Amino acid sequence: MIEVENLRSTADEMLSGLHAPPGMAQRLRFQAGALDNLPQIAGEMLGSLQAGPALRHRILVAADRARHPFRLLAPACPRKRTAHPGLLRLTPALGMAVLLVIMLGVGSLYGGTVPGSPSNELESYAAGPVQTLSDVSQFRSLFAGEGANPPLLAINGRYYRMLTTPLAVSSSLVGAPIADVQTYTDEPSLSTRVGVVSNVVAERSQVYEVTGLSQKTAVAAEVDGTLRLFQRVSYAAASLIGEEMFEDTLDVGGQVASLELSGVGVVNDETRVNELLYMLNEFAVWSGSEIGEADQALTIYLKNGLSLQLLVDGDVLWGCGAWACPEFFDAFAQAVV
Repeated sequence: MIEVENLRSTADEMLSGLHAPPGMAQRLRFQAGALDNLPQIAGEMLGSLQAGPALRHRILVAADRARHPFRLLAPACPRKRTAHPGLLRLTPALGMAVLLVIMLGVGSLYGGTVPGSPSNELESYAAGPVQTLSDVSQFRSLFAGEGANPPLLAINGRYYRMLTTPLAVSSSLVGAPIADVQTYTDEPSLSTRVGVVSNVVAERSQVYEVTGLSQKTAVAAEVDGTLRLFQRVSYAAASLIGEEMFEDTLDVGGQVASLELSGVGVVNDETRVNELLYMLNEFAVWSGSEIGEADQALTIYLKNGLSLQLLVDGDVLWGCGAWACPEFFDAFAQAVV
């Protein structure tokens, strides 16, 4: 915590050797007088705050919106988390008060506590129109196939699994061609990291981008005369490439109509959906490439009529790798109460 009481003596030591004109001396005395009121100002500004993950999230959202006003509607490349230079231009009293807010928020997340504040309370960011438990379908996987060798498409080390819903992708959603399938194999392993290989898409068939989605997230290809949707997944301990993060493997910002957590509820308010997706991008922690058994799913309904899915076990989501994010599930559960 900043020692406000030491600011005056520190300033006196730093300025003792300077010769300032009367006008400058008057301005310095005015600023020093303002510092005397800083504890009261900070107390008034921070008195009603409750530090916790929710406060930290609001600070991050506000800072991100200030830097990128349209970020939540159309996320760009992964964020570079750097200090905001605007803080350096604030007046001393206001600048210190803002810094105190940020320190409280970050401190609470990493073990700091504030007397009288709940230690595990997380504000719901998904409040809004929802369906009740009785309206929510029970778990059903949208991924085609079972076992160790489901219908897959591999593109230079990135793996995509065919989905059952929708059965066909509209031609209006098909973008530019990415590549042609070089090898068709029905062998158990597709573990090659180079080239375009599939056990369901025929050789020389084209693989296409899907309009509005990154090709790191999903692609389309023809199977038995029908254009099918393929979603990015892990396979044979392969998942991320390079410095990819969760938001690279599920880049759907601005495209989602609603989120359904099987057995829990549905959030279909666009603002709340974007905030929940932001939480996943911000808080999801990599847990490995292996995918296990799941009895729950997060289904992502896109505005263009397509659907993607992450399998769920406890507070871990499985898609392209396993990602733990208890904050997301806490917020979702509070939204449907």
